[in-house]
Amino acid sequence: MGIALFIGSAIMLLLTFISGWLSDKFDIKKIVIVGLILLFLVFFIFAININYLIFIIVILLMRMGYGILDTSLHTFSSKLFKENIGEVFINNSMFWYIGGIIGPLLTSFTLFFDIKPKFIFLFLSLAYAIVFIVFYRVCPSRNIKDEVTRKETIHSSSINKNIFSLLKNPKVILCSLITFFFAGAMVGFSTWFTTYFLAFDLNVSLSSLLLSLHWVFATLGLFSMRILIKRIRETKLLIWGYIIGIISLFVFSLCPIFYIKIATLIILSISFSGVYPLINTISAQIDFKNTGSILGFVFAFTFAGSIVFQPIMGYVAEYFGENFIIFVVLGGIILRFVFLIYLLRLLKKEIVLLKT
Repeated sequence: MGIALFIGSAIMLLLTFISGWLSDKFDIKKIVIVGLILLFLVFFIFAININYLIFIIVILLMRMGYGILDTSLHTFSSKLFKENIGEVFINNSMFWYIGGIIGPLLTSFTLFFDIKPKFIFLFLSLAYAIVFIVFYRVCPSRNIKDEVTRKETIHSSSINKNIFSLLKNPKVILCSLITFFFAGAMVGFSTWFTTYFLAFDLNVSLSSLLLSLHWVFATLGLFSMRILIKRIRETKLLIWGYIIGIISLFVFSLCPIFYIKIATLIILSISFSGVYPLINTISAQIDFKNTGSILGFVFAFTFAGSIVFQPIMGYVAEYFGENFIIFVVLGGIILRFVFLIYLLRLLKKEIVLLKT
């Protein structure tokens, strides 16, 4: 099982980047459709029959589907709505967060009413079938032609001749490192959320509901960000959201009082909610001709962060205690803050150069 999960993660990591590169070369719609079909098959097979061999195969197919879909959908959105990428990415993340609300609720609902898991898998396969049909009929069937436009903004850049020179761009590297530490810390914390609250004598069903509450407030934060981004630059939203978030995380980490933890968790959920889509917005606008390749690289680092941090949190929980998991999160967020400041200084320097 461990080997299967490792291979699945490696495949997802590779396909996350490759699907982005392919999205710059071929019809993005076809790439998205492949990802949707894979995920439909995964949950449909789960619903029909589950045994050890099928489970391993399905895990591999699931990782492939998510690897293809994440990058290709973001690339599709960025090339279709070039003028308001930030708002579109926030919308994408908002629905992802809504999924984060529904997931733990489904878990609690299934456990509480003792429902057979196959019915949940059947529901998910039906959901992917509906999404596939709607996407196929509504979204453009032609290739999205991408023309590199010269813009007097911090995001302008010259066309890179090959993928290797593109990925040496310091802005691409910084965006990748930022998402690596942010996703590692926050996705890891979401995964270990119920384990963390075991230290406070909270059972799994209640902590799952609390996790859903976290995603509810994150969704509200994204909704607010969607309004603010029309008036305030992405960079300012990033820095202020991060400052408020990191203060909340310090209080959450150090304060032993349960109810204060809940209050700071709400502030934390709202303030950090826009970080990921805003960084992706900056990444998508570094080079419009190579948006898919850049996003694929950044998303691969994002996924790698979630892989690296989870065993670290497991080790800390095992040998130091569940309540120390939050300090791993805090360490990742602080490292991310360092790279964020460096990125913002680099972007500010480019604005000065463009003006002169």
